[in-house]
Amino acid sequence: MSFCALCGESHAGETRQLHLLLPEPIFRIEEADRDGRAWVGSDSAVLRDREQERFFVRGLLELPVADDAGSFGYSTWIEVDEAAFDALRESRRNEPFAGTLASEVHPYAFTEGLPVQIHLRDVDVLPLVELDDADHELVRAQRNGISAHRAHELVATVA
Repeated sequence: MSFCALCGESHAGETRQLHLLLPEPIFRIEEADRDGRAWVGSDSAVLRDREQERFFVRGLLELPVADDAGSFGYSTWIEVDEAAFDALRESRRNEPFAGTLASEVHPYAFTEGLPVQIHLRDVDVLPLVELDDADHELVRAQRNGISAHRAHELVATVA
């Protein structure tokens, strides 16, 4: 068994995925009004916002963990256009879909609205979320990876 050089604890077997419950635009609606304005399924959601509808799908944003060749994941929400929403729900199309992150991924700041590409995988696996190039610490974490200790810190933000 190996121990973290920073805190002296073992992080083996620790949760490595956080599940974000709602897209931020739906979360911001008063709970009493949500049912009348939004439909939320396990992996997709629709918000009726004035004269338009907004579409969301769930995807997995992975941060490689350099210390152990694993990953830390956020099951997060992505806003897409209606055509992408329909295609993603029917699992058709091989090329990536464009979208924007519709979640605040704590403790990273200002993540809602970051541009992403969504890559379909097997039918029973959440699509992979790839952050587009941007000068943001979450993008750097996805590109460069994080330590096992940092993954432990991320889990602790919701404990």
